[in-house]
Amino acid sequence: MTGVYVYKPDIWPSVLTTILLVVLSFYASRRRGVSGALPFAVGSLFAALWAAGAGMEVAATDVAAKIFWLKFQAAWQLPAITAITCFVFEYTWPGRWLTRRNLLLLSLVPLLYLTLILTNDLHHLAWLGFTFNGMLTPLRGPVTWLIIAYGYGLGIVNALLFAWLFLRSPAQRLSVALILVGQVGARVLYLLEATNRIRSPLPLDVLMLGYLFLVYAVALFGLRIFDPVPLARQWVIDQMPEGLIVLDPQGRVASLNPAAQAILGLPSKQILGHPAEALLPAATATLPDSSGNRAALTEIQQGTGPESRFYALESSALRDWRGLEVGRLLLLHDVTEEKRAQAELLKEERTQATLQERERLARELHDSLGQTLAATHLQASTARLLLAQGETAQTDRCLEEMAKMSIAAEADVRDYLLGAKTVFSADLSFFPALCLYLTRFSQQYGLPVALKVPVEIEAEGLAPVVEVQLMRIIQEALANVRKHAHAARAEIEFIDAGPLLQVTICDDGQGFDPGVVVRQADGYGLQSMRERADELGGNLQVIARVGQGTQVVVELPVNGKRGAL
Repeated sequence: MTGVYVYKPDIWPSVLTTILLVVLSFYASRRRGVSGALPFAVGSLFAALWAAGAGMEVAATDVAAKIFWLKFQAAWQLPAITAITCFVFEYTWPGRWLTRRNLLLLSLVPLLYLTLILTNDLHHLAWLGFTFNGMLTPLRGPVTWLIIAYGYGLGIVNALLFAWLFLRSPAQRLSVALILVGQVGARVLYLLEATNRIRSPLPLDVLMLGYLFLVYAVALFGLRIFDPVPLARQWVIDQMPEGLIVLDPQGRVASLNPAAQAILGLPSKQILGHPAEALLPAATATLPDSSGNRAALTEIQQGTGPESRFYALESSALRDWRGLEVGRLLLLHDVTEEKRAQAELLKEERTQATLQERERLARELHDSLGQTLAATHLQASTARLLLAQGETAQTDRCLEEMAKMSIAAEADVRDYLLGAKTVFSADLSFFPALCLYLTRFSQQYGLPVALKVPVEIEAEGLAPVVEVQLMRIIQEALANVRKHAHAARAEIEFIDAGPLLQVTICDDGQGFDPGVVVRQADGYGLQSMRERADELGGNLQVIARVGQGTQVVVELPVNGKRGAL
C-alpha cells in the first residue's frame, strides 16, 4: 500500500512481536513431525502478518493507508485464531479431532470473512465506516461482531480442551496451565480494546499477541512441548510394561506411570504423596549403593493365590547436576512368567532326580535287605541242624540272632519307607520336607533332632539333584545314629562357607573309630554317603572318637545352590 510512513517508537511492540512470531513459526515448522507443530507454525505465521500490519498502521500518516492496514490485520486475525484452534485439537489428541472434514469446516468461516472484507464497500457488513481523531477508530458492522463472538467461541473450545488435557495428563499440566493463562489474558485484553474500554496509542491487539505468544514461547522453548525427545521419553514411560515410581527425598511417591498404578491396584490419589513403604514395604530394603546409582534387586509379591504376581524391585538414586540426591527411582519388573517357568523346570529336574534316586534306593534296598534275608536263611538252616542234633543251647542262640536280624531288617525297612516319603514328595521343597522328615523321625524313634538353617540359604534353596542326594546323606547319617550311636539328641546345621555349602550332622552318642569300621567292612552306609557327596563334586568327612560323639561334615561347591546354577 502506497502512502507516507514515518518512524515512531510506538512501532516497536509490533516489530518485536513480528520477530517473535516468525521465530516461533520457524521453530515449529522444523518440528512439524510432532503432533500440533504444523498448525502452530501456520498460526504463528498468520499472527506475524497480523502484527506486521499493526506496525504499518502505526507508521502510516494518511488515513487511507491506516484503513488499508487495519483491514489487512483483520484479514489475518481469524485465520490465526483458527490455526491455533487446529493446533489445540492436534496437541490435545493427535489424529482424533483434527480430521480433514473438521479442517474444511473450520476454514469456511475465515474464507467467508475474508470475502466480506474485500467486498465491504459494497455491503458494509464488516465495517460501517471509520473515524479518525488522532487515532483510527473502526465502526464495526454486524458481521464483525459475529466474527468476534465466533473467535471467543473458539477460545472457549480451546480452554475446555486444555482443561481436559490438564486433568488427563499430569506430565503436561505446567505447559497447559501457561497456555491457558496466555489465552484467557490475551482475550480479556482484546475484548477491552474492542469495546473501547481501553484507549491507547499502542496497538493493544499486538500487545495481546505478544503476550499470548510469549507464553507459547515459554512452553515451546522452556518446557519443550514440541521437542520429540522428551515426548518420546514420556511415551516410552507411559507405554513401558515395567512399573516406574518416582520418590521425593522424603520417600513419598511424586510420580508413577500407568503400569505402576496397575501393579499397585490403587487410584492415583491414594498413591501420590504417600510414603513408598506404606505401598511397597520392600522398597525400604532397596537403598542406593555407595556408588549412588543402583541398588540390589529384591522380589515382591502382589496378590495371593493363583492370581498373584511377582515383581523384581530395583531402586536407583536420582541426582541433580551437583551430584546431590533429589529422590529415588523404583522400577518394578514383572517376573511372574519367569518364576513359573523356573518352577516348571525345577519340577522337571526334581522329577528326574527322584526317578534316579528311586532306582538307586531300590538297588540299596535289594543289597542290604537281601544280605539280611540271606543271613537269616543261613541262621534258620543252622538252627534246624542244631535242633536235629539236640544242641538246644546253640539252637536258642541261632534263633536269638534271627530275631535280632529280623528286628534290624524291620527297622531298616521303616527307615527306607520314611525316607522315601520325604525324598519322593512332589509337594514340598527341600527345607520344609527336611523339617517334616525330622519331625517324623523324632516321633518314630524318640530321638530329637535340631535343625539350624540361615535365612539366606533357606531362601536361596538348592538344585533338585542336590536336594535328593543331600536328603539321602542326612537320612543315612541319622540311621547310623539310631542304630549305633546310642545318642540322646542330634543336630543338623547348614553353614554358608564362602565357596562351599557346609552341612554338619552331629550327635552326642558313644562315637566310634572310623578306621576300625571301614576295616571291618561295616562302613557300607559311610561309603554310600561319600559316593553321593562325590557325585555332587563335594566331599564328606567323618569326625568321631569313642565316647565323644560323631560328626558327619558334608561340603558342597557353591554352584550346588539354585541361584548359581
